Amino acid sequence: MKKVIVGITGNEKEMPPLSGLTYVTVARDLAEGVIAAGGLPVVIPIGTPDLAKDYVGMVDKLLLSGGQNVSPHFYGEKQVIKSDDYLLARDLFELALIEEALKQGKPIFAVCRGMQLLNVALGGSLQQDVRNHWQDQLTGTSHGLQVRSKSRVSHLFHQGSQINSFHRQSIKHLAPDLRVTARDPRDGTIEAVEGRGGLSVLGVQWHPEFLCRDCDSNRRLFDYIVHQL
Repeated sequence: MKKVIVGITGNEKEMPPLSGLTYVTVARDLAEGVIAAGGLPVVIPIGTPDLAKDYVGMVDKLLLSGGQNVSPHFYGEKQVIKSDDYLLARDLFELALIEEALKQGKPIFAVCRGMQLLNVALGGSLQQDVRNHWQDQLTGTSHGLQVRSKSRVSHLFHQGSQINSFHRQSIKHLAPDLRVTARDPRDGTIEAVEGRGGLSVLGVQWHPEFLCRDCDSNRRLFDYIVHQL
């Protein structure tokens, strides 16, 4: 049986720092999560928007990975925080990938920044500065989930499921084509969204790739992405 090809958006990182050498990077856990679910991960390096059609055409599903802040330019706001954690070329390229995936009818799974960018691409906006949503340790969890019943997420996670938290921005105004399927019960922060009207998109604010080795729910999430989304 042919494996499902999942295109994972890559980031860029200078290694070693100040060396002038830039590498294409993706968290290995993301690729391993896809492989463990029976899929075939393919890393998509940051490119120019005109390449989006060909990249999307060669994969079955698109996975938007985490990373930098999304430029507020794309949702009609000025930058109000002191940060240089932006990468315009990545925003432009991934927005083109999203547009092309929707055009070609390819499902999209979005993680953290990916979910935020997906919301922006569909007409939503972001809260540029959120506090107390960055846990101290890379491993472990931070808080529970408030899950919407009869949603895709509710078939994978139960009320109170523990997730991690590594984000300093969040969804503010939700895009019209999305609906909220999970929140942080502490302050109502949107933690998961899915498409309306049969739109095959799913986004989560947490990083399931860091939890799937020890958590059945997050393992099932990768299975769902590869085989059902």
